[in-house]
Amino acid sequence: MIRLSVNALLNFHPKAILTAIVLAMTLLGVAAWGSLSLVDYVNTLDRAERGTRQAAAFLEGHADAVLDGGTAALAQVADQLEGGRLEGGGLASLSDRALGSALDEASAASRFGVLSILDADGRTVFGPSIEPDGGTASVLQGADGGPEILHGQVDGRDSILMVRRILGGGGAVEGAVLLALPSSSLHTVLDVFRDGRHSVAGLFRLDGTRLAGVGGAGIGPLPALAPGAESGEGDWTIGGQGGGEGVVIGLKRMRDFPAVAAVALPRAVVLEPWSSRLQHGFAMVGVSVVALFGLGALGWASLRREAAARDALRDANARLEQRVEERTADLRSLNQKLVRALAEKERANQAKARFLSAANHDLRQPFQALRLFHHLLMERLKETRERSIAEKMGEALDSGEKLLHALLEVATLDAGVVRPNIAEVSIATVLDGVAAEFRGLAADKRLDLRVRGCAAMVRTDATLLTRMLGDLLRNAIAYTPAGGVVVGCRRRGQWLRIEVWDTGPGIAAEHLDAIFEDFVQLGNPERDRRRGLGLGLPKVRRKAALLGHAVEVRSRPGQGSVFSVMVPLAASESRTDAAVPAPAGRAEDPAARLILIVEDDPVQSAGMQLLLESWGHDVLVAADGPAALATLRAAPRCPDVILSDFRLPGPLTGAETVTRAAEQEGRPIPGIILTGDTGPERIREAVAAGCRLLHKPVTPDVLRDALNALGAERVPVRQSQSSAA
Repeated sequence: MIRLSVNALLNFHPKAILTAIVLAMTLLGVAAWGSLSLVDYVNTLDRAERGTRQAAAFLEGHADAVLDGGTAALAQVADQLEGGRLEGGGLASLSDRALGSALDEASAASRFGVLSILDADGRTVFGPSIEPDGGTASVLQGADGGPEILHGQVDGRDSILMVRRILGGGGAVEGAVLLALPSSSLHTVLDVFRDGRHSVAGLFRLDGTRLAGVGGAGIGPLPALAPGAESGEGDWTIGGQGGGEGVVIGLKRMRDFPAVAAVALPRAVVLEPWSSRLQHGFAMVGVSVVALFGLGALGWASLRREAAARDALRDANARLEQRVEERTADLRSLNQKLVRALAEKERANQAKARFLSAANHDLRQPFQALRLFHHLLMERLKETRERSIAEKMGEALDSGEKLLHALLEVATLDAGVVRPNIAEVSIATVLDGVAAEFRGLAADKRLDLRVRGCAAMVRTDATLLTRMLGDLLRNAIAYTPAGGVVVGCRRRGQWLRIEVWDTGPGIAAEHLDAIFEDFVQLGNPERDRRRGLGLGLPKVRRKAALLGHAVEVRSRPGQGSVFSVMVPLAASESRTDAAVPAPAGRAEDPAARLILIVEDDPVQSAGMQLLLESWGHDVLVAADGPAALATLRAAPRCPDVILSDFRLPGPLTGAETVTRAAEQEGRPIPGIILTGDTGPERIREAVAAGCRLLHKPVTPDVLRDALNALGAERVPVRQSQSSAA
């Protein structure tokens, strides 16, 4: 009985433990996923609230700037009328002189918008008829003389009405001054919110009535906000009780008017990314749970098979005990062999696991050990045949190490962990180091290696540039059977072209792009490792993209090839080449330039304009290539620099815009191209246009260095046609 109880306990516990583990991991996983989803939900709403508050503050600032001039003009007209000493007789009691002075002020104020003066009965005394929402009675209501803002119509057009009531001597309302600005005056900013995502964006009265903007006609009662205060709500409802649309709204109270700027995003739009992440997470959790239960089922089946095997073994032993005693020893021996075999299998599995783990984490270690043993073996072998075999083994080790190093370098570059150290570098030092490294290799092939010196200073990473030139030079020597290899430099504006010439067999035009792909080797179909791995030029391409340099190749079959690297000159080199004395009599600061910004994103364009103007530069702004050319035709002088995004709306890219501008002005214009594309084709297009290429995001220090590197060339003011005549 005791033995049966112990067996039952052993059979029960593993299955119970396995079931408990599966359930516990499932519950923990679901709980963790639910907690992360809830935190993500809250963070998504918080980010949306901050974004709408910032957008509302931006809209309020623009509206305040638009209404600011009208506010002052409105106050001047009202002060003139109240200064005429109204004594309860209304506007009719004013003297002709006082009324005439007030009308003069009203005429002057009309330049800010449509201005009208109403008497106490709501009749128009001066200016065109303005139709406020709610009638003229809504204008004359109230006893204070502070400014108010309403919505109305002027000649059938929606307008924002700024109201200032005229108070008599006893404090009674004797009339009102209205200044109407068309709602379209805010479209410059409101068009940004016409993207189909925003429910509401515009100016609203404190009772929620819309004055100007996009979206619904109202947003409901507003909370009490002090002038200039901000508020954000994540559960606002627009469209009535019960059936309204839930939105995330940001509010900013105007300082001079009882109105707020409001920007609202539908909660469905805000939570759309979160919902997508929730669905993906749910799918992953579902797959994980299914996989976990599948593993549990496999474990349960394994336990059942183990229990069945144990029961079968016990039954076999019971039957064997009943057999002849002389076979008992043989059966016992067979059981012992089975136990030993299982133990050996377990030890073999453990050894294999340790081996795979060591090979995975220390792949370089065996190569180092083999290299050491190979060196010791070469010292002890004396016979020629045995040394030849050992040398073959060394060649195999060299091939494996080269492949390992090349793959590791490619993987490191692709992973983005290499951070270049950009500094001013003497190109002569780099070329001397490369030449010293490869003179022996060239001499072994009886090739003439010549390096033409250059005293230029460039901005680059000396180590990466040296490796790039080393790969190009190694490739040239490997594929040049006779003749020589020449390394030289050429100045090209703000760039230095470093060229590697060889007298090899050349490359067909259809293969020029393919040679920069991984493991591509021309003329080596048998994949002879002694002729390289096909990773040299791909590594050059990756390092060039990392440094922002351009790599080009020209070749003619049977005549050789030329590989070139375009490296930017240092700031001192650029100023020496590009500086031109300013015309006599100019008192203008030589550091201040006229810069044309070509950017279709209004937020980025505004930010770039503010940054450049804070540095003392004059700035022109255009949204695309044709607009930039039109701006140049109207500018007083040719810009010193064109700062453009690469991808622009319309038919022209940023590089093409710089080229067209130079053709239109009849002189080269320095250009800086901004792009988030690190492809070599972008670099080649920018270099072809004579532009400097910067990859987004660009810090102010990098942009300042780029502007300084372009030199301080100034262009005289364009003469007018009358002066030229």
